[in-house]
Amino acid sequence: MVFSLQPRRWLGALKKRSYLPALVAFVVVFIASAFAEKQNATIHYQNSRADVQHEAGLIGSRLKGQLSADIQLVRGLVAVLSTEPDMDQARFSQLAEQVLGAQKEIRIVAAAPDLVVSLIYPMAGNEAAIGLDYNKNEAQRDAAFRVRDSGEMVLAGPLDLVQGGRGLISRFPIFVGRESQKRFFGILSAVIDVDALYVQAGVTDPNTGIELALIGRDGMGSIGELFYGNPDIIDDDPVAVNISFPAGSWQLVARPAGGWSTQPANLWPLRLALFTAGALILFPTLLAGRLSAARQSVIRILKRRERELEALSRRLEVAVETSQIGIWEYEPDSDHLIWDRRMCSLFGYTGDPSNLRADFWTQRLHPEDQKASKQILDDAVRDGGDFAANFRIVLPDGAVHHIRELGVSFIDTAGKRRLIAVNWDVSQDVQLRDELMRANQTLQRRNGEMRESQLALEQAHAELQEQQAELHRLSLVAKHASDSIILTDAKTRIIWVNDAFTRVTGYTPEEAIGSTPGDLLNGPNSDVAVIHDINGQLSKGERFHTEILNYTKSGKEIWIDTDLVPILNDDGQVELIIGIERDITESKTRQRELAEAKLAAEQADRTKSEFLANMSHEIRTPMNGIIGMAELLADSDLAANEQQYVDTIQESSSALLKIINDILDLSRLEAGKLEILPTNFELRHCVESAIDLMRPKALEKGISISITYATGLADQMRGDDGRLRQILVNLIGNAVKFTAQGGVTIKVGTADDDPYRLLIDIEDTGIGISEDQAQHIFDRFSQADAATTRAFGGTGLGLTISGVLAERMGGVITLRSELGQGCCFSLSVQMAPVQGQVAEVESKEIASTFVLTDSVVLLAEDNKVNRLLINKYLNDQPLELVEAVNGREAVTLCQKHVPDIVLMDMSMPELDGIAATREIRALNIVQPTIVALTANAFESDREACLAAGMDSFLSKPIKKAHLLETLATLQAERIAVRKLPSVEGDGAPAVVP
Repeated sequence: MVFSLQPRRWLGALKKRSYLPALVAFVVVFIASAFAEKQNATIHYQNSRADVQHEAGLIGSRLKGQLSADIQLVRGLVAVLSTEPDMDQARFSQLAEQVLGAQKEIRIVAAAPDLVVSLIYPMAGNEAAIGLDYNKNEAQRDAAFRVRDSGEMVLAGPLDLVQGGRGLISRFPIFVGRESQKRFFGILSAVIDVDALYVQAGVTDPNTGIELALIGRDGMGSIGELFYGNPDIIDDDPVAVNISFPAGSWQLVARPAGGWSTQPANLWPLRLALFTAGALILFPTLLAGRLSAARQSVIRILKRRERELEALSRRLEVAVETSQIGIWEYEPDSDHLIWDRRMCSLFGYTGDPSNLRADFWTQRLHPEDQKASKQILDDAVRDGGDFAANFRIVLPDGAVHHIRELGVSFIDTAGKRRLIAVNWDVSQDVQLRDELMRANQTLQRRNGEMRESQLALEQAHAELQEQQAELHRLSLVAKHASDSIILTDAKTRIIWVNDAFTRVTGYTPEEAIGSTPGDLLNGPNSDVAVIHDINGQLSKGERFHTEILNYTKSGKEIWIDTDLVPILNDDGQVELIIGIERDITESKTRQRELAEAKLAAEQADRTKSEFLANMSHEIRTPMNGIIGMAELLADSDLAANEQQYVDTIQESSSALLKIINDILDLSRLEAGKLEILPTNFELRHCVESAIDLMRPKALEKGISISITYATGLADQMRGDDGRLRQILVNLIGNAVKFTAQGGVTIKVGTADDDPYRLLIDIEDTGIGISEDQAQHIFDRFSQADAATTRAFGGTGLGLTISGVLAERMGGVITLRSELGQGCCFSLSVQMAPVQGQVAEVESKEIASTFVLTDSVVLLAEDNKVNRLLINKYLNDQPLELVEAVNGREAVTLCQKHVPDIVLMDMSMPELDGIAATREIRALNIVQPTIVALTANAFESDREACLAAGMDSFLSKPIKKAHLLETLATLQAERIAVRKLPSVEGDGAPAVVP
């Protein structure tokens, strides 16, 4: 519909009042649009300020938190200096490194006792600052005096640094002494890298979408100078955020990137929406006045088209009659079928067309086409749309005709499914197609026979060319091969060599042909036996492979890997010999180097083992004194704070001992010296003993430990229960360590198809780890991250060792975790059915007191602290303690005092424990019971002790209860042996095991 905009037409329309409603609607829409646009601009400005306020607040919070954290770190260093004012540079560097850790913002810390810089970290690059006297330095004297006089931290900057970049200088006063005697010691200065601080807080992040500036140099807040950002922001009605921190504050002002936008981003979409709404109101109103006139025009057009359709229907009826095409219509709901006259003629139907049903059409279908044709019709009834079919019909006279059908299925105005289609006879087309297909098949068969003949000729020609090319390629390969190729006759005279022979030996083909390989290449160091073997094998016509030392034309020795292939004639005689030789001089050199490297590695392994044994002894010996003395202190009456100190010593020493044991276990695993020793054991006792070790820590943290056993679980199994307990202690200990609230759940069961495939799940409600961290959790010295190490401690070896132990026990440890949702470690190990009787499980409770009888105990120990410790352990026992400081003195005192029990240290001067034991066993005395005291932690040390004649073994550090229990057990055994009937020997020394 076209609208004319000519003034005359508009005036005429207004006179008829058909456009008056549209004009009123236009005025209302215009006023509403203007008001909506104004409100949208106001909302946009408010949202922009809120977004900038939110982003600036986040950056301000991060700035405040990061700066406060850095200041608190430095305060920690100040606190240590207050308690250790006499520390040296090494101690200061160590403390500074520990306190500051991986902090990147704090670039330098310097301590100035009496206002003279004498300690600095890091020292590298800052040596010139040592000796700086604030009393004499006018540039920094006033700031230093202000810190001293105020007793508070003073913050200066940001300032340009000499080393480059910008930094904040924070100065802290240091006081020493108690409150009543507190005196000024000096100041500690720290330089904080402002650029790094900005990066950490996101100030320089280009993705924030805001521009910002910082005001308040020297912590002066909003009245201070601007020290970062564009000064124009201050005059652009910015959002302000105050950042308070110790010793001052800053003010952060911000605006959107590029300034405040006066035009909302949705302005044009809003205008488009308003325009669309106005159009939807105006156009219907405008068109409503014209609908009445248009309706009369449409009625006239419809009547004209009705007359045209009648004429078209008459023409179509004539065309159908002359085209020999039958038309049918079918209504599935009533099974009513309508055929025209042509359809009745095609199908040979002479009855009344009004009585037709679909089953008549089915009866006329050829039996072989009925199923497919009916399926097409059913699909059309069900799915609708166009359909097509080709089928055969059988007329009453037996004649078979081919019919093609095209139709459409649709829903009529009454909502019923209707099908309309056309059919025509294509029997002549089918007959012609069949004849053409037969002729085409005959032609194709003849063409195929001709192609086969041509292909046979082409293949014969191609094979001839391929053989010629193959012969040429083989000659090129032989000539240019990287290995030397030598052809000799039956008498081993050279008849041809390739280029590689010349490169390796230096002999040209002219020099080589006619000679024998032995005459050219063998020399004084060539192996005569190998040469003899070569000649013998070739004379037999047998292939031979060997390595031989040859000489080049220049006299250089080369090692050759040679493969000799004799070619025999029809009579079985050698006709030709093919020699393929490769220079393996470099390989021989590498083999020699590998052998030397193997020797070096074996020596390094021995050195490592000796080092580990020495380190085990040297570390465990003082640890024995520390742990033992702490145990004695813990048993004495102490004040609450003193008891706390002793508990701390015990916890720290136990942690250090665990680290030592982890490192030694890892070394033994790497060396393959850690064995899995299967024994019969009770499963529940093994699991619960591991839990009992962790339960005190769990109770201290206020978390629960629960355990469930699967139904039908075997009470007794065979395996290494010690290593199983070690794995469980590690996994349960980790769960307790990283769980602050909730608890730890342990589930024990077995595989469905194997009752001795032990499955144990340890699940906690702790901090959990991410998927990336879980991939490395079993790596040695690995924890989730550095923050975890600082927060919870540990070497990161426990899970590594547990994982390897699980593999040695035929199983595996897997982890399932989600950050913040806890962890679940699943342990799978292979056990076996018990063999024989299961040993009785010892009582979990160790008696606090032991009944010892009067005995003489000889202590052989070169370490004074360990002698003192054992003396204290046995001080309240009815024992006579004799002390020896070396192995030689131990043998002498043993002969003199004839002790009942000897406590023998393994490593002593003059004579070690093993040698001293052998000499004691050779004495003609009543033999004592000898107990090894050793700091060495290897199984080989235990075996060496027992092989030397020792009866028992105590590994340092030695606990009092364990020592007393061992002595009581040994005394009971000696008493039991004495009660047995004596057996006289032939002059042999009296021995009491």
